[in-house]
Amino acid sequence: MTPIRTYEVVLLVPMWPLTLHTGYRALRNRALPEAAPSRLLAGVVALVTLSVTVGVPLVRRPIDSVTGVQSFTNLLGHLLGISAITCLTGFVRHMSAAAGAPVRRRARDRLPLPLAAATMITAFFLAPRPSGDEYLLTTGHSAALVVYWAVFTGYVLRGVTTVGVLCLRHHRQAPPGPLRTSLNLLGAGAATALVYALHRGAYLALHDSGTPLFEDAVVVPTTQVLLAGSLLLAGTGIAWPALAARRHARAARRRLRRLEPLWRTLCAAVPQVVLPLPEPLRAEPELVLYRYAIEISDALLALEPFRSPAVEATARERLSAHGFTGPGLDAATKAVGLRCAIAQASPARPAPAPGGNVEPCSRGTDTGGDTLAWMELLADHFRHPLVLSTAEALTVPADH
Repeated sequence: MTPIRTYEVVLLVPMWPLTLHTGYRALRNRALPEAAPSRLLAGVVALVTLSVTVGVPLVRRPIDSVTGVQSFTNLLGHLLGISAITCLTGFVRHMSAAAGAPVRRRARDRLPLPLAAATMITAFFLAPRPSGDEYLLTTGHSAALVVYWAVFTGYVLRGVTTVGVLCLRHHRQAPPGPLRTSLNLLGAGAATALVYALHRGAYLALHDSGTPLFEDAVVVPTTQVLLAGSLLLAGTGIAWPALAARRHARAARRRLRRLEPLWRTLCAAVPQVVLPLPEPLRAEPELVLYRYAIEISDALLALEPFRSPAVEATARERLSAHGFTGPGLDAATKAVGLRCAIAQASPARPAPAPGGNVEPCSRGTDTGGDTLAWMELLADHFRHPLVLSTAEALTVPADH
């Protein structure tokens, strides 16, 4: 028996980082009233990761040796697995509940886990046990072992059926996006786990029938594939909203980096447009990006009285002669006008503060009405060498 097997590597490499990430988020959000889903999610991931880890021969052998109980890690892994299913059921109930609706925990949701665990522990110690390097199910056919596997398989079957029904019921109500994708992946993981449980039950019933499909050499790899598939699908479904949020945050940070030079220049010229932002919110890139868009729009409106149509017409002619066309020409012309307006507005004649409830800055002609896309185009051209030289040539001193 090798110290670690391929399917265990495939499972554990992504699951340990996910365990640390969900655990960190649960600790960070523990004081919030709605922290229960974070705790349940962290419990699901940690329990599944530990369940797979204790099954690795490199880990299993020392544990069995220290406890002095053959195949003890088989029992430990299964108990961790049914605990993870219980947490997963609670997590899906929370995520699929209506906003603000309380999630009731009934006795029927709490009692099965301790009852199943007590039954499995009792049956385990009454049944003949293999060595830690052999799979528990493939050795011995006592009544206690049948009870053990019947309870374990039944619990898995009940749990994954509940999760699958909840996902199927609520995925259509979820708006298109990460939540719906997460529910679909969790549902697919539950369906694969259902096949795993049915396969386990069929093996338990037909092990002695002589059917080639249920020989030990066939059952063990089939079980590994089904288990790995269900865990990977469920793990991906759990992680999907966080992955989508990270992708959006990265996109927001890229846009912030493009807009920041323009934002800094405009806010330095018109400091009264800067909005207060509490320190904890500065770590949210999408919120900061929204703030940038408002402040840039307000600064553009505040500088409007200092813009010169004649200067911008001359700038358009010069820039057009240098090859600027289309939206690039519009943005470059606007950038020259802004630089000249900033020179007129500061420092002796500060621009007036913009009025309330203003619309965002003018949209570019070919940006599909996307205000941020137009701002990014404007920011890119604001630093262009030809724009800088043209603005310098056309700037009229503020005292003239």
